[in-house]
Amino acid sequence: MYRLTPRMLQHFEQGLRKFHDLFSGGRCLGWQQEELIVGAIKADTQAQHHVFWKEGGHDDEADIQVRTNGDTHPLQIKSGKVAGGKLTLSGHRLGRFNGDLRRITDYLNANSANILTVPYEKKDDANGRTHAYTVSYVDTQRLTGLRADKWKKVGASYKQTNAHGVEFTLSPSMSWQVWWRVPLSLVEESPTISIR
Repeated sequence: MYRLTPRMLQHFEQGLRKFHDLFSGGRCLGWQQEELIVGAIKADTQAQHHVFWKEGGHDDEADIQVRTNGDTHPLQIKSGKVAGGKLTLSGHRLGRFNGDLRRITDYLNANSANILTVPYEKKDDANGRTHAYTVSYVDTQRLTGLRADKWKKVGASYKQTNAHGVEFTLSPSMSWQVWWRVPLSLVEESPTISIR
C-alpha cells in the first residue's frame, strides 16, 4: 500500500499551516487536501514518485495515481471523520446502477484504489483553537467481501457489514452514495499534525 514519505508529510504539514494562516475558521476541505497531497508528493524529489492528477477530475478509479519503480498506486483522497472508534468515509454516488444491488456490490468489491484519508478535529480551549489532522491509510482489501443478498434495508438506507467489521451504508436519497465506517484497528495512522 502506498504511503507518503516523511518529507512528503512535512511538506503537507507546511501546506496546511499556510492554509490556516489565511483561513482561521474551519478545516481544509477534501478537495483542497487533494491538491496539497499532490504538491507534497511532487516536493519529495529524492523519492522519485511520479504523481498523475487531473484537477476537478471525477475518476471512479482514483483521485490520483502515483508511479514508483514501475508500479502504479491508485489512491482515493478522503477527509473522513473519527467518532466512536470508527473512521467514517463517504464514497462515490452509485445512482448510475439504478438501485441494482448486485451491480453495486460487484462495483464495490472490484474497487482497487487504496484510501489516503485525513480526518480533522477542531479543538477550542483556554489556549485558543487547534486544528488537528491525521494522515491515515485504509487498504482497499478491507473494503471488499460484500454479498448482494446480504444488504438489509434500515429506514431509507441499505446496510451491510463485511468480514473485517467495516459497515457499509447505501443512501438512495443521496444518489446511492456509499458510506464506510471502518474500525480504527484497520486504519494505519501517521502522527497527528496540530496547528494553532
